[in-house]
Amino acid sequence: MRVLSRRAIGVGLAALAACGTARVLHQTPYEGVIELQGDHNKAMEQANEEMAAHCGLSNFTVVHDGFESTDAAPTADAQTEHPEAAWRVHYECGSGPPTAAAPPAPGYR
Repeated sequence: MRVLSRRAIGVGLAALAACGTARVLHQTPYEGVIELQGDHNKAMEQANEEMAAHCGLSNFTVVHDGFESTDAAPTADAQTEHPEAAWRVHYECGSGPPTAAAPPAPGYR
């Protein structure tokens, strides 16, 4: 059995804390929602890559970026923590979904 020193465990925890991930929660052809976890800067880098892969490079706009309620239901297991809020990024591709053409003005032919 291998025993890790306190220093090795501390270095491992510090490395883990420096990690950040972005998880795609929802996507349509025109928009999406990504949840950031861990280090905000690292997670946002990954989120930018996800948005660029979905919409095209520099073809997306972040319309909301911040903490949101996750509406997580409590469980009977008191040892399990369920965060009640998470950092989420909502974005639109290009200029968003196409809009319907405006009806012609009355009297116009």
